[in-house]
Amino acid sequence: MAHILHGRKLNSIIEMTTLGEFIFNQADKFGSNICQVDANLRKTESYSSVKQRSVRLAVSLQKKLSAGDVTVSCSKNTLDNAIPVLASFYLGAVVSNLDASLGVKNSRYLMSLVSPKIIFVDEPSVAMIEEALQGTDLEPEIVVFGRSDKYRKFSDLVQPSPEEASFRPVTVDVHDTAVMFFSSGTSGFPKAVCHSHYTTLQIVEIGKKIEFEEPCTLNFSKFYWISAMILLIRGFVDGSTRVFSESLDADAILRTIQDYKVSSVFGAPSLTYVFTHAENLQQYDISSFRYMLITGTGFSAEQYKRFSDLLPNVDIIFAYAMTEIGQISLFNPKYHKELMKSKPKSCGKVAPETSLKIVSTDTREILGPNQKGEIHVKSPGLMVGYYNLGSTSQCLDNDGFLKTGDMGYYDDDNCLYVVGRLKEMFKYKSWHIVPSFMEDVILEHPAVKEAVVVGVPQEDEGEVPTACVVLKDGYVASSQEIEMFVAERVSEREKLRGGVTFTTELPKTPTGKVIRREVQKNLLRCLE
Repeated sequence: MAHILHGRKLNSIIEMTTLGEFIFNQADKFGSNICQVDANLRKTESYSSVKQRSVRLAVSLQKKLSAGDVTVSCSKNTLDNAIPVLASFYLGAVVSNLDASLGVKNSRYLMSLVSPKIIFVDEPSVAMIEEALQGTDLEPEIVVFGRSDKYRKFSDLVQPSPEEASFRPVTVDVHDTAVMFFSSGTSGFPKAVCHSHYTTLQIVEIGKKIEFEEPCTLNFSKFYWISAMILLIRGFVDGSTRVFSESLDADAILRTIQDYKVSSVFGAPSLTYVFTHAENLQQYDISSFRYMLITGTGFSAEQYKRFSDLLPNVDIIFAYAMTEIGQISLFNPKYHKELMKSKPKSCGKVAPETSLKIVSTDTREILGPNQKGEIHVKSPGLMVGYYNLGSTSQCLDNDGFLKTGDMGYYDDDNCLYVVGRLKEMFKYKSWHIVPSFMEDVILEHPAVKEAVVVGVPQEDEGEVPTACVVLKDGYVASSQEIEMFVAERVSEREKLRGGVTFTTELPKTPTGKVIRREVQKNLLRCLE
């Protein structure tokens, strides 16, 4: 029977104030606790130090930066790059972040979109930012992390000041925009997703209500991603530690887990292979490691089993989330241990304070169990909107649910499955083909590291399923072998009639999402 799924309703645990007031007040509770760890340089910083430096920066900027002004940062993860984020919150400014890998064209577009008053940038990215500003009307102040003879240095702005003792955060409306995240831009230019102080704290609170402890989390994402920002802010709820690293070397990760007693590792599914391929796993004490938090694309049941067999005390938690609304679903190890083991392809139960329904793409009716349709979701963490794009009504249905653009279904146990993007589906003859389903099958082949399936136009048949594959280092497989492997595991219409091509690297956005239109374009070029 068709129905709407609802997450648990729980008492509030965070005061819904501004992010500046929240962080400013909470930091004092955890003064000597380690707030952040740079695993690359093996340096740590306490909550009291983070607060002191962010207050000093706010004091230095308060005559330049007003409530509602936009700051942009473009930097790798360091102990410094969180400080402008917090200082901006204190001053009521709006925070946004770039990634150097976006390049000049995308960076120019995004900076022109949000018109920053100040840009914080690390030394290696200064030239890119300068070039991106050329040809625009923007005249932001540039502040450099590191050395510079041309611009103000970040280090000069965090020096002691007589005003820091009396400084207090600016009061703004909790529903004002506090932070903007740029969408991945897999089709067209990215959009700026706006979250208010309220919606950001709601996302943090929903995460906290999931009720599993994360005293120390290792992550690899920059503040360009909402996950890194939420992880930073969440630390101020419970005094937990955020560890960041650039290295994906197995020994470096294992040493970091051992030395800093990491309890959770957050990353893409590909990160699980670092552990299953590690040669020296037994040399490290990683007994503190309890949770592997996975988001983004799915991964094969075989890899789930390999990881679980190797690390039986580590729970793999596959979460479904979106920049526009935060966490949507995941399993809670406290309540769903057996479901987690029996349903490795599921992204869990609906998150607390969240409602979800599956809607027919044809009739717009609400569907029941095991019926595939578009996922619509509603929670207090729903974005304010897209920056400078007017009304968000086209993104919402008549009941105020966000139309995610994701296809999925829930089973008889109300466990959710995401099967692909609505816009990524294509038709072979009259049949809808879901690329992510086929990609999961291809990933089960022992030689395959990554796979993308797209539709290639063919006369009289619509689009035929065609795969682009990256093989694991040291492995060999032919296109015929993979075609046969898939044919034995899918329906007649899902066979790889367009064949298999191999590449060493797939085109991706800075957030790690495959740019499918580029894959399709490359395939068509190869077939000409």
